[in-house]
Amino acid sequence: MADRTRVGDLDFVYISFKEPNKEENWADLKSKVPWAKRVDGVVGFDSAHKAAADKAETDFFISVDGDNIIDESFLLQTLDWTKTNKKAVHRWRAKNNINGLVYGNGGLVGWQKETCLNMKTHENAETEENKIDFCWGVPHENLHNCYSTTVINGSEQQAFVAGYREGVKMSTEKGRPIPAKDFHKTWPNNLRILCSWCTIGADVELGKYAMLGARMGCFNTVIEANNKHFKISDLDNMELYYKDQSPKDIDTDLLMYGNSLRQLLDMPIAEYNEDESRFYRFVMPHHINKGVQDREH
Repeated sequence: MADRTRVGDLDFVYISFKEPNKEENWADLKSKVPWAKRVDGVVGFDSAHKAAADKAETDFFISVDGDNIIDESFLLQTLDWTKTNKKAVHRWRAKNNINGLVYGNGGLVGWQKETCLNMKTHENAETEENKIDFCWGVPHENLHNCYSTTVINGSEQQAFVAGYREGVKMSTEKGRPIPAKDFHKTWPNNLRILCSWCTIGADVELGKYAMLGARMGCFNTVIEANNKHFKISDLDNMELYYKDQSPKDIDTDLLMYGNSLRQLLDMPIAEYNEDESRFYRFVMPHHINKGVQDREH
């Protein structure tokens, strides 16, 4: 039994910053995980996660983002360390409440304390590829199951920034912007995710802001290619950027950036209305969980 750990015996650490729904989500987490701990307002993704590791009393802990709502079924799982590398970051999938995508973005994450405390990413990164995300510089176990929902439409800014950050990430190859002339070589799954962010959400409150953010993030990373993509590691800068760029007429801006991406990158994105967006999400394949440590592929 030494190689098995019940999820319900692990520390959960809630990491919040300026999410408009953070208190509501914290209350939800505490109702499900009464022993959960919290880190709030720490500047920088790397620093915030290190603060979470310091809070955790178990040598492996679960981090929960400030915009995340967990599924209580996760607490009933048991981790078998003969199946995955305990020192790697364990990333489970989340369902996005705007576009319905189910993938690693915003999901629950399992960390060995030593791995978390020793990594150097985002604001503490020493290499270019580690400035944008954890996934390229820290060993990962990308897992199939979905145990949470990421709720990103608490405000116009939150939806826009969430979309912008994914628009940037999905337009890079290991943190480096994909040149426009090579955009057709984008990894197919990344392109599918990016196009979904850019297209789906008109029927959800503030969903268009996430769509616009994704379109602008891709445009600024691939077409303008002027290093604006590094803004996504600094949420304060992202807040200033949104205030400077906030749309006066979101439908006009969506169409303008959509036309640019279709014409310059041949991206297969569409201008769906509310009914079409709702139908797309209705016919999306339903995600079916497998084993808690089954890998994505």
